[in-house]
Amino acid sequence: MRILVALAVYLTVEVTVLVLVGQAVGFWGLVGILALSAVVGAWAIKRQGRRSMTALVEAAQRGRPAEAEVADGMYVALAGVLLVTPGLLSTLAALVLLVPPVRRALARRAADRAVRAGSARHGPAVTVVGAGSAGPAARGTREFRGTVVEGHVLDSRDAT
Repeated sequence: MRILVALAVYLTVEVTVLVLVGQAVGFWGLVGILALSAVVGAWAIKRQGRRSMTALVEAAQRGRPAEAEVADGMYVALAGVLLVTPGLLSTLAALVLLVPPVRRALARRAADRAVRAGSARHGPAVTVVGAGSAGPAARGTREFRGTVVEGHVLDSRDAT
């Protein structure tokens, strides 16, 4: 029910803003503003999307977790949806989402909420790779989330 109320309020405000801007600059001025915002938005999405994809590939090549890069890409995609949605408020929200520090702050906040909700865990990802043995770790890489504890692995077969 809250979502429907929020959607109704958003649509009312969006239409009101469009009407007020249209009265101030005229119909063709409003069309020009919407067209210009779409062109600028498409350029910004292309640029930021490419940057986000490059960061994701780099994280994968270095073998580090890419949660931040995935969140960044999701916010760029959301900005794309908002730019396709006709209206000045949605365009403004999309352009704000295309600012990298804003996306990083939103991603941190979303991660903290996920941790509090229990759907994710804080802590570094540990990658275990076998080193010269024929054990299961040598056949593949496994990732674990949690606290890293430094130590040495002892094998009972070596203790003779």
